[in-house]
Amino acid sequence: MDLSKASLLREMLTGTELGSRTTEFAYSLRRFTTRSGGLMLFGPPEDEPWHLTAHLDDELHRAGVEDIRPALVRWAPPPDAPPHLSIGLDRLRDAGRGESLLVVAEQTPADTLLERIDDVRRRGTTIFSIDNGNKDLAGLSHESLVPELLVPNTFGTGWVTHPVGQDHDEPDHGRHAVPEETLTALRDAVAGFEMTQHLVSLAVADEGAAPSAHWRRRLRTFIERLSGEPA
Repeated sequence: MDLSKASLLREMLTGTELGSRTTEFAYSLRRFTTRSGGLMLFGPPEDEPWHLTAHLDDELHRAGVEDIRPALVRWAPPPDAPPHLSIGLDRLRDAGRGESLLVVAEQTPADTLLERIDDVRRRGTTIFSIDNGNKDLAGLSHESLVPELLVPNTFGTGWVTHPVGQDHDEPDHGRHAVPEETLTALRDAVAGFEMTQHLVSLAVADEGAAPSAHWRRRLRTFIERLSGEPA
């Protein structure tokens, strides 16, 4: 799915639960990542979230936001991998407060993945997840998105908040009509978590997602006081 299609989908979903939740999730991700370079993405070894990492990086770079551009944490990067694909598990051991770990797990996560996430959480890192509703992962996440719970069973029947691809001369019963090609793309996107990831990557670069410097300082001070560390 290219940027223009993703942007169209976001516009279509304005006002729906999926649109609202993905935007809120992206804003939280941005606001709770208060340290430069503190946004990490992680997933199962057989399905590392390089796709979402790339889109987040593109959108943040396009918006001129350089301090929290994401890092993909890999289980066993090959020795000849380029720098942005060579970040291994040592990065998780260095994680701490003011950083965020975004976990993408379409399938039920293995115990080894959950153990890594638990270790990072204990160091004070904020955990976000896009997943299939697994209770163990939900218990470790400060905030999570479950795409299948946010997407209606059918498309184009009353859930679009404004006409899309609709001739204004058509009867009122067609005012929510959406082209079949778009509906097919939506169904395919949902099946692979693709839609949710695109919506998050677009929203995270919004101007409204950026915390003010004062807000960031207050959040950092609050977290450090809770942990007993000096401000």
